[in-house]
Amino acid sequence: MIRAIGIDIVDVRRIEQAMRRPGFLERILTQREQAYCNTPQRVAGRWAAKEAAMKCLPSSAAFRQIEVLVGERGEPVLSLEPGLSPPGGRWLVTISHERGYAAAVVILETVEP
Repeated sequence: MIRAIGIDIVDVRRIEQAMRRPGFLERILTQREQAYCNTPQRVAGRWAAKEAAMKCLPSSAAFRQIEVLVGERGEPVLSLEPGLSPPGGRWLVTISHERGYAAAVVILETVEP
């Protein structure tokens, strides 16, 4: 059953400017994400996915508590720190880029009891 849907869009130029500030990447990306995100487009995609995921949560979370990695087929895979996701929750995420924007949609799905 779909429990929540979140969506976010971000201007890649805004993220590119933020990346020039010391410590920005360390504040929003995990170490594993930093190893993969070597362009403003990839960082913007992670930003959008994390913002979309936060919209699905009943309480606030920090950016580094949400991780968006790459799956076996190149698809984005979202995971949260233990305790943030409801039991049996499954996260679906998609990220898209168009010109100077990155967008993401996140769905939280759970199995009904």
